Amino acid sequence: MRSRTGQLAGITASLVVAGALASTPATALDGSPAAAKAYPFAAQIDIGGQQACTGALVDPQWVITASTCFVTTPGGGLADGKPVVKTTVRLGSSDLAGSGVQTREVVYLKTSEDRNVVLAKLSNRVQGIAPVKVSSTAPAAGETLKAAGFGRTADEWVPDYLHTGDFTVDYADGVALGLKGVGTSVLCKGDTGGPTFRVKDGIPELVGVNSRSWQGGCLGTDKAETRTSAVASRTDDLGAWVKKTTFRVQDDLTRDGIADLAAVVGDDTLQVYPGDKANGLTGNRIAQLGGTGWKGLTRFAKADFTNDGIADLVTIWADGTLHLAAGDGAGKFGQQTQITYGGTSWGGVKHIAAGDFDGDGNADLMAIRSNNELNFYKGDGEGQVAAGQPTMGGASWDRIQKMTAGDFDGDGIADLATVWSTDNSLHIYSGNGDGSVVDSTIGYGGNTWTTVRIMTAGDYTGDGIADLMTVWNDGSMRLYKGNGQGDIVASTKVGTLNWANVRRIM
Repeated sequence: MRSRTGQLAGITASLVVAGALASTPATALDGSPAAAKAYPFAAQIDIGGQQACTGALVDPQWVITASTCFVTTPGGGLADGKPVVKTTVRLGSSDLAGSGVQTREVVYLKTSEDRNVVLAKLSNRVQGIAPVKVSSTAPAAGETLKAAGFGRTADEWVPDYLHTGDFTVDYADGVALGLKGVGTSVLCKGDTGGPTFRVKDGIPELVGVNSRSWQGGCLGTDKAETRTSAVASRTDDLGAWVKKTTFRVQDDLTRDGIADLAAVVGDDTLQVYPGDKANGLTGNRIAQLGGTGWKGLTRFAKADFTNDGIADLVTIWADGTLHLAAGDGAGKFGQQTQITYGGTSWGGVKHIAAGDFDGDGNADLMAIRSNNELNFYKGDGEGQVAAGQPTMGGASWDRIQKMTAGDFDGDGIADLATVWSTDNSLHIYSGNGDGSVVDSTIGYGGNTWTTVRIMTAGDYTGDGIADLMTVWNDGSMRLYKGNGQGDIVASTKVGTLNWANVRRIM
C-alpha cells in the first residue's frame, strides 16, 4: 500500500482548477442528478466566461468555494479583493435553466490563510435561499459524505445541472479530507469548490470544499485513468472565520465592518464620522452632498436598504416625504430618491429607527406616528418599504422621547432602544423576528438618562453586538458597549470634540 503522502502528491499533480465554459468545454460531478430543490445553496460560478467552478452559500451574501478557481497564474497565490475578471454566481435550483434561479456578481474575495478555500461576497443578498450550515464536527474515517457540483459528467461537457455523489472518508488531516468515490461517483472539472457535506436529520452540514481529483471516468480524461479518489479542503474548523468574515454591520458606511456615524451639524451640513474599533470614532469626517440643504430634515435613520452590505440614509423632510440616499461604501451618500409608499404622509412621524426586524436580511423601518402607535414597514431590499403594520403597545408609545435600533442581544434581529419621558429611563425592546418587538426591559443606568440629548446605535466595537452612541447636554459624546444580552455597560468618552452644536446623529 502506498503512503498517504505519496497518494496526495499524485492527486496534487493531476489538479485541474476549473472547467472551461462554452467553446472550451467546461463542467459536473459524475453522480446522480439532484432533485430540483434538493440543495438550493449549491452555486455555479462563472469566472470571466472562461472557467467554471461550484460553490456553496454560507450566508445570504457569501459563497464559499476554492481559491484556486480565481488564481490566474498556475501555482500562484490569491490576494483578497475584487476578482480580476467579472464573476457571476447562479444558485437556487439544481436546474440552472429552471425556475427560482438567482444571479449575483462577485464583488470581493476573502482567502483562507492555510488552505484552498475562499469566501466570495455577492453584490446583493440572495432572497429565500437558506445557506448551508457549516458543521463544527470533523468527518471521521469511513464516514460517507455527499459532494455536489455543476461540472462535467462522463458524457456531458456543460450539463447546467447539479449532480451529487457519495464518497467515503479515507483520512482527515489538519486541512484536508481524502475521499474515495462510491460506485461511479467522481469529481470532474467544474466541480472544484463545490460542497462536501453530510446530511444529519435531513439537514445538510458543510464539512469540506472540493479541491482536486484524479477524474477517472470524466469526459475528456484519459480512458486509462480509472481512479476516482479526491481531496477536499476541510471546513469544519472554519466556522469562526466564516462567521467573522460574513458578519454584516447594518451601520457600516466604509466597508470596514465597523459602524460609522452620520450627523447633521450646526451649519446644517451632513457629515460622516468613520467608526474606529478601539476609540469609537477615528476623529476624521467626510462632508456629504447637499451643503446646508439638510436644514429641512425632520427625521432620519440609517441601515442597508439596498441590500449591498453598505448602510443607506432614510430621511423624512418638512413636506412629509420619505427619501433614500444610498451609501457608496466610501463614506458618502448619493443623490436622494423618494420612497414611493406613503407619499407626503410621513410628516406626522415622531420617531423612526431602522434595522432588520423580521430576519429576512433586508432593512426595515419602525416608526412612531402621530397617533402614538408603533408601526413596522417591511423593506424589500431594493430601497422601498411596504405599508405599515401596527405592532405591540397600541397608543402607549407617547412616552418615548428618543428611539434608535440595533441588535443588542446578538440574535441577528434588530431591537429598539428607547428613553422614556415619564421617568428618564432606558428601555430595550427585543425584536421578535416577525416585525414586532416584545415588552421592554429597563436598561443600564436606571433613570439617569435625563440629560442625554441625542443617541444612535451601531456596532462600533466590531464584536457583532450593537453599542449605544450618545451626546449629552454638556456636549460630550459617550459610547456604551453592548453586552450581548440585550443591555449595555458603563460608557467611555469618545474623543475630545464638543458635540453641542450637532443637531442629529445616526
